[in-house]
Amino acid sequence: MSSSRVRVMSLLPSATEIICAIPGKSQQTHTQISEDDYPSDITHLPTVIDPIIQFTSLADVDKQVVDKMKELGTLYVVDKGRIEALAPDVILTQDLCRVCSVDLMTVERIAQDMDPRPTVLNLSPTCIEDMLDNVTEVGNTVGLNAQAAAYRGSLEDRIARVRLNVEQHAAGQPRLRVLCLDWVNPYIVGGHWMPQIIDWAGGISLLSPLVTDEQGHRRGEGAKRVSVEDIMAANPDIIIIAACGLDLGTLRKEIDAISENSEWLAVRAAAPRIVICDGHHYFNRPGPRLIDTLEFVAGISHSISALIPSDLPYQEL
Repeated sequence: MSSSRVRVMSLLPSATEIICAIPGKSQQTHTQISEDDYPSDITHLPTVIDPIIQFTSLADVDKQVVDKMKELGTLYVVDKGRIEALAPDVILTQDLCRVCSVDLMTVERIAQDMDPRPTVLNLSPTCIEDMLDNVTEVGNTVGLNAQAAAYRGSLEDRIARVRLNVEQHAAGQPRLRVLCLDWVNPYIVGGHWMPQIIDWAGGISLLSPLVTDEQGHRRGEGAKRVSVEDIMAANPDIIIIAACGLDLGTLRKEIDAISENSEWLAVRAAAPRIVICDGHHYFNRPGPRLIDTLEFVAGISHSISALIPSDLPYQEL
């Protein structure tokens, strides 16, 4: 496929970040969904799907998600007419999380009715190796093979740097017990790539253990709810809270709102260190900034300030 003629439609933020990070992306035409907010030069582009629910509070959003999934089976409205009018050559989508974006089956049904029919690329990473493979897949699909390979190499170099730093700084020391929460009120522990990130950052992932897949990749299972008792029994050295879809400012307000809640007070007492972070742009978005997340987790766990990305918002409570 000739890269100068490819029209790319991204239906999830992580895919948008991948296509925009590959050198030569200016040859592409993009459309975006409402959550797309990075890089800044794509925020003016048209949207083709919109979320049904709006953020109110941690507890209420959890209820909205459960109710709407039971009622509708989706959290998004898709503008089929606009997708057809924009006539993409390639649609980037996913089949990993029906809460995070529109599901693959819906996208494939829309594509099936289009003439010419676009290529639908399913990007559903569950570990860092999968995300790196997504970079290669996207680049090859739009004709930017060499550029994607070079960009992937730069990400792999950063991973190697982190792991070397951790090995040097943590030599002879016991691994830190790290708990990463995707949500608070209720409490949900991060899965998929997060246990792997914690492992590569020199920690032990709590309440979401690593498993080894058929390719030999180490990853966690899906995110799951845990109780306060589970958290206390896990005996974490550090708890990292990166709520899905929330930036640091919003998360801080929500934490303040439950500051006198007995369960939250028990969680605060369960670990000597609690760090809250921007989960929306980093921890929960399986694109290239997962490497920033790896750098952060390693840096904050081992007090290696040089590893912590300067633009990753966080606060230690």
